[in-house]
Amino acid sequence: MKKSYVLYGISGVLIGTIVILLINIFFINKGEHSVSASKIDPTEDKIFFIYSNPFIKKSALISTSHGEKFNKRYFKVPDIPYIQKKSHSSDDIVLLAEHEPYYYTLNNNTIKQHKLSNPFAFWYQGENVSVKAYNVDTNGNELKVKDKKFNKKYNLTLPSLVTMGASDDKYIYVIQGMSIYVIDRKTEEIIKTLGLASYADLFDHSDNYIVASSDHELTIIEKGSWKSKFLKYPDDLDQADTVHYDEKSEKFYVTYINKSGNAGLLEINKDFSFEKFELKFPYMNAKFKDQKLYIVSQEENKKGIGGYMGIFDIRTKKKLNEFNLPEETTKVQDFVVLD
Repeated sequence: MKKSYVLYGISGVLIGTIVILLINIFFINKGEHSVSASKIDPTEDKIFFIYSNPFIKKSALISTSHGEKFNKRYFKVPDIPYIQKKSHSSDDIVLLAEHEPYYYTLNNNTIKQHKLSNPFAFWYQGENVSVKAYNVDTNGNELKVKDKKFNKKYNLTLPSLVTMGASDDKYIYVIQGMSIYVIDRKTEEIIKTLGLASYADLFDHSDNYIVASSDHELTIIEKGSWKSKFLKYPDDLDQADTVHYDEKSEKFYVTYINKSGNAGLLEINKDFSFEKFELKFPYMNAKFKDQKLYIVSQEENKKGIGGYMGIFDIRTKKKLNEFNLPEETTKVQDFVVLD
């Protein structure tokens, strides 16, 4: 009896092992991608970079604190050019595909794939409201709004090419091409369609104003009256990009690329006059956080270097830190700075 019990136990272990392997294979094939990396450390993993390419089935998620040490995670998924926080109050991150109906989450040593009805146009996550915009077809984008403040869930359809959303206590704002749509959070209705100076895909807002970085000038819209005015860029500004409202200084900031391909910063005063600052740093895209400006750029030619990160104080315009990014088979596309 004892011998047969041991044999039965071994057989049970073998059968159990095979079942677990089959389950793992099934779930990995269905959307889980194992990665070889250490657990996320809040003290070391402060800035996450996504490296990806739509034609190469290997992406890299690389994290660091100050650029001295990098934690690398690789997974067999192409076409993930966007990374952001999953919610306003947590540091969980999500990776968004551009052309496929998926997004991905990181759970220690696993990247999990989540199926969507259509590819994301954007995913805005505010303090008590979320807006998920989907590229349904060439004729329109579907918006799914979940508003905890008003206890509402609803869908809206807007023209295609929506790129960004934001909100305040009363309204949700969505930018699309040459327009910003204003959605009343209480009634669920689009109450205004605000025209822009020209095409734009980025904006920010204060209590009183919305500022969008149009092609050749800033569009400034006063909330409530919804009146617009336009602010022409300096002559050497080649392309304006990220807009940020800093609550402490009560000023808007706009990053831009000059004609040499380097980064610059416009500081917009309360009367909408502006000062221009050349940062002398290569530019691809940028993000603001806690009165700091983070700029990332790619490197094409230098072996061993995949790009650069520069961190600037928006008050003094001084560079606080600069470091090289590691080289990978794909290029760095986006980054997120955690709390």
